[in-house]
Amino acid sequence: MLFIVLLAILVFAIQLIYYIFVIPDPSQHPIKAPPLDRYTGIAAYILAYTLSLLRTPLGLLPYITKLVIFFALKIRYESAQSTYFREVINMLGDFINLGITILFVLAIVGPPNIHAAAFMLYLPIGAEIVRVLTERIPIAFSAFWQLLPHRVVAHAILQRQDSNVLWKKVAHYCPRYCRYYSLGDTERTCYVLQVLKHRAACDAGLSNRLAYIQAFRIIPLDYGLRSGWVRDVARAEVYIHKPWTNDPWLLVGTAIRRAPWIFDPRYLRRPFYYMTEANRLVTLLVLEHARYCPPYAVFQFGHEIRVARLHLFYRLLRWLGVAVEEKVSADGTFQFDQFICWLEKRFGQGNASPERWYLCTDEEAIAHILLRCEAGETLTAIDIASRYTYPIKYVKEVLFSKIHERTRR
Repeated sequence: MLFIVLLAILVFAIQLIYYIFVIPDPSQHPIKAPPLDRYTGIAAYILAYTLSLLRTPLGLLPYITKLVIFFALKIRYESAQSTYFREVINMLGDFINLGITILFVLAIVGPPNIHAAAFMLYLPIGAEIVRVLTERIPIAFSAFWQLLPHRVVAHAILQRQDSNVLWKKVAHYCPRYCRYYSLGDTERTCYVLQVLKHRAACDAGLSNRLAYIQAFRIIPLDYGLRSGWVRDVARAEVYIHKPWTNDPWLLVGTAIRRAPWIFDPRYLRRPFYYMTEANRLVTLLVLEHARYCPPYAVFQFGHEIRVARLHLFYRLLRWLGVAVEEKVSADGTFQFDQFICWLEKRFGQGNASPERWYLCTDEEAIAHILLRCEAGETLTAIDIASRYTYPIKYVKEVLFSKIHERTRR
C-alpha cells in the first residue's frame, strides 16, 4: 500500500512540473516526431487493452450496483446527467472497490506471492492499480489545479517581479506559467490552439486532423460533456467548461481527441459505431502523439484501461447476433452505456425512447439535398454541414463536388 501511495505522489509531482514549467508555449519549435512514436502509441494501446481485459472482475461490482439502481429504482440511465459531483462519487467508488477487493484477496490467499492462485487473483488488482494511477490521479490533479486562482497568482508575480530578487527569480523560472495564466479565458483557448497547430506543423497526419478544429467554445457547467455532446461538427468547435482553461494540457488533449475529423468519411465510413470504431481511432491518435500532451496521454492510457474491454464485448455480441451497440446518431451523439440502454428497450423499462436516426452516407445526404434544392431551397455549405453533421471542410472539399457531379448527370 505504501508503494502505491509513493507512486501516486510521484505522478502528482511529475504533473506539477508539467503544469508550471512545461506549459505549451509559442517559443517552442514544431515537433519532428520519429516513427517510433507511432509504434509506441500502438504498443500503449495494446497494453491498455490487455490490462482492461485483466481488470474486468473489478468492474463487476460497480456495474451490478448500477444495474440494481436501474431496475430497483426505475431510473432511466440515459436521463442521468454527468456532473462533477457524480464524477467525484465515481472516483470514490473506484477507491472503495479497489480497497474491498484487496482485502478480500488478502483474506483468501494472503499477500502477493509466486503461487499460481495468488498470481491470478492479484493480476486484476495490479491492472486496476495501474488504471487508478494513470486515470484517477491525473483527474484528481487536474480538478485540484482548475480550482486554484492562477490568474491572480500570475498577475501578482508579474507585478512584483521588479520589487525584489525572490519575485524576479520566480518570474524568471516560471515565464510560461505567467504568460499563459495572465490571459483571459477565451485568450487561453486561442493561445493553446495556436501553439498546438504550430507544434504540429511538421506532422502532416496530426496537422490535417487539427484543421478540423477552429476554436473552443466555453459552455455552461450544467451542460454535461459526454455521449458525443462535446463538439459542433459543422462549425469546427469543441466544447469545454470555463474551469478547463486553467488546465492547458487538458485543452491540448481535448483538441486532439475531439476534433471532428472522425465525421469525415475519408477517415471513417459513415455511419459508424463509437466504441468499436471511432474510440479506437481517436485514442490511438492521442497515444501516438503523446509528446504533444504527455499529461493527457497518461490519462488517456488509464481511461482506455477502463473502457477498452467494451470494444471486445460489443464486437463479440454483434458476432453472436445481439445488436447491443448502436451506431452514432445523426446529430453526432451516442448512448453512453449501450448495454443498459439495450436492457431498457428489451425489458420495457421507463418510457419509450424516440426512434434514433443514424449518420447518413454521402449518397443519402446528396439525394436529400437535391430534393430540397428542387423544392426551391438555397443551401450553403454551413447549412449542409449542420443539417447532416459533416465537417465544413469536407463539405467544401468533397461533398460539393459530388453534388455538382450528380446534377450534371
